[in-house]
Amino acid sequence: MKEKIRNYKHIVPLSYVSFFVIAFFVFLILTFPGDIVKQRIISEIQNSTPYKVDIKTADVSPLLNINLKNVTIHKSQNQFLELDSITIKPSIFSVFSDSPKIPFTAKLHGGEIEGAVRVSKGNNKIEEIKVDIKNLKVDGIPDLLSEEGKAEMLIHGRLNGNLFVQFLPNPNGEFNFVVEGLELDNLKVKGMKLPSLTNLTSRFNGKIVDELTNIDELSVKGEGIDLQITGSTPLLWEMSEGGILDLGYRVEITDNDLVKYKTFLAPYLAQHKDGSLGGKILGTVMNPRFEKGSIKRF
Repeated sequence: MKEKIRNYKHIVPLSYVSFFVIAFFVFLILTFPGDIVKQRIISEIQNSTPYKVDIKTADVSPLLNINLKNVTIHKSQNQFLELDSITIKPSIFSVFSDSPKIPFTAKLHGGEIEGAVRVSKGNNKIEEIKVDIKNLKVDGIPDLLSEEGKAEMLIHGRLNGNLFVQFLPNPNGEFNFVVEGLELDNLKVKGMKLPSLTNLTSRFNGKIVDELTNIDELSVKGEGIDLQITGSTPLLWEMSEGGILDLGYRVEITDNDLVKYKTFLAPYLAQHKDGSLGGKILGTVMNPRFEKGSIKRF
């Protein structure tokens, strides 16, 4: 057998090719221009989005995955998202595509976001995005969404779910999120602070159609409390720019520590036959209007 291999006429050329390929990958890994790629990624994000980005290090793995570590995305000076790492997994075939699909994995807040982004080379815009979220801590979400980067309400819990959005030609998609072990503290209604709420489950699911987010379910449920919201809002990523709200909500309170607040809320909400209270949130994101009224969909 060894003699046949030695006599095989292509063994020498194949050996040279194999050596070249191995040497090329070793050289690529050892001399990978991390700073150049890091600056290119930062530049692309900052040129196409309103966010600023800091990346501490960038390197490449033997499988040609690009690894970014200690990534910070700034919405403002006090509003930022810190990621432990992002791994980008480009395919060699994506070079030949007009709309390459770029898979990625991000680790942050004790959890993981895995997904893929499809980008149009023609206009340098995102065509679609798909993500799966696993075991993500939600503690920093209020600060990220608040105008000053320091929200009054405190929340704890773990988020799981998925999102798919196709942006072109018009936004369309769907989302489904669940927060388990939800805790709410420093929650205020009409200026009155409510007791801390623990051991809750929150669900948020619906569809994105053209220029609207249609909410099928936004609920917070636990022992003694059941809040449900449905309706439509502007697109999730355009909420900060304003837009029209058309929401209805229903709340049922049976917890002994909270039932006294039901009397306080009754003048502002409609009384349902089952004893629950309901109302509407209309107007705009910047100027919401709470109305007393019954919602048929409940």
